[in-house]
Amino acid sequence: MKAIVDEDGDIIAIATDDHTLIGGHHRLAVAGSMGKSLFWRDTGKPVKLDLFFKHHESFHST
Repeated sequence: MKAIVDEDGDIIAIATDDHTLIGGHHRLAVAGSMGKSLFWRDTGKPVKLDLFFKHHESFHST
């Protein structure tokens, strides 16, 4: 499991190693809408939010 953290190091969400979001859906959406930078806690690399919301957007667009 991987943790997604914000600039302050606070855990925002938890995902599996293959980037399946398993916790923190709302916090991740709020942080993204506020323009916060999010990072993978284990590597420090930036999190690309489209990995998590791409399916959601395509599912609801008609």
